[in-house]
Amino acid sequence: MSIHKKCLVLLSGGLDSTTLAYWLKKQGYVIEALYFDYGQGQMNIERGCAIAIAKQLDISLHIVETPRPSDSLRNLTSSQGLHSSMDDVKLFGDVVGMCIMAATFAFVYRFDSIALGVDADNVRAHPTLNNIFFRSIEKLVSLWIGNKIRVLTPFLEKDKSSVMRIGARLGIPYGDTWSCGANIEKHCGKCVECLARKEAFKQIQLPDPTEYECYG
Repeated sequence: MSIHKKCLVLLSGGLDSTTLAYWLKKQGYVIEALYFDYGQGQMNIERGCAIAIAKQLDISLHIVETPRPSDSLRNLTSSQGLHSSMDDVKLFGDVVGMCIMAATFAFVYRFDSIALGVDADNVRAHPTLNNIFFRSIEKLVSLWIGNKIRVLTPFLEKDKSSVMRIGARLGIPYGDTWSCGANIEKHCGKCVECLARKEAFKQIQLPDPTEYECYG
């Protein structure tokens, strides 16, 4: 078991980060959670899910209200006509920005590590989200703040269904999580996130407690 026992979990209220929080606590880590509120419509639902999950785990949840890093980058790339590379720029800005802010928070409040629920499906969609990338972030953070802050990504080689199998064994109430990117009161059932959610429940043969606008 890792000697880095005090961990700050980036909790979005989704399937992967929720499973990560439960799993780390089961492993014996002393955990707290960090939630980034970017002020989007669905964030109110995500935020409520993150709060509920933190209460279930009996852990502290720190909420940081901040602009999404990629919003500023979007303005820059648009002015330069770089629309074709926008997705990569958004991903880079968001992931690096979250890691830097979380690591800074972890350093100030004396955490040994931060943890992200990135899974193998994320890596397949965005191959640069690999172990080398996160170890580079770890080195950058440690170099800048002068202290070792580990970046934990234990699900990096597990697909979403494998992650949820872990969660099922832990008895996680997945009905309290949120995946949808649409700004509606229920999961839309049609976006990429909802389709991945449906498929994961199907793969592990677990009843899906999610209420969808569209069940097709």
